[in-house]
Amino acid sequence: MRIGGLDSGRLLELVRKELRQTLRDPQALRVVLAAPIIQLIIFGYAVNTDIRQARVILFDRDHTTVSRELAQTLTASGHFRIVATAGRARDLVESLDHGRAILGVEIPRGFEGDLAAGTPATVQVLVDGTMSNTATVAQAYASQIILRFGQQHSAMVSRTATAGGGLPGVDLRVRSWYNPNLESRIYNVPAVMGSVMMLMSLLLTTLAVVRERELGTLEQLM
Repeated sequence: MRIGGLDSGRLLELVRKELRQTLRDPQALRVVLAAPIIQLIIFGYAVNTDIRQARVILFDRDHTTVSRELAQTLTASGHFRIVATAGRARDLVESLDHGRAILGVEIPRGFEGDLAAGTPATVQVLVDGTMSNTATVAQAYASQIILRFGQQHSAMVSRTATAGGGLPGVDLRVRSWYNPNLESRIYNVPAVMGSVMMLMSLLLTTLAVVRERELGTLEQLM
């Protein structure tokens, strides 16, 4: 049977022959089986971009119950830990410049009042950008935590206003359906599997050609 000018019978015999040679060659077998598994484990699990217990310096200018709740929410996630509190805005910049913290969080005055009134509340987040990957992940984590905290308080204010006869607010909820915890291995493992399969295909083809050349059977293969 010929498929597009290619004899399928010869192709099948070639596949059988390469499979036999690979199975009876211990070195080739290790390359085919062990190497992809090791690469998958190293790149999928050892190369980890998750942020855990990142150092944070906090500048709380509001000193209210809600601002302390926000600080506790940041540390409760496990991604951040507050290593120091600042007395002025300059301390945030100095801590980031000297590497004492990765993240600087400033809670302005009137933060609790803005949330209680249902008006937009602002929180300043400063990130040390010397390590771009870590900074990007830390910024994403902090943004999600602070956004979720604001949404929860907005929902509480909205329910209170509705019970008192006021207009209900908007309850905006953002959720990642795929990998909601942003774990790097869930992204890395499928990508590494594709890369390893591509590299192994090239490697096995190269080994087969070199082996045929060493055995003097390259002309038969051609």
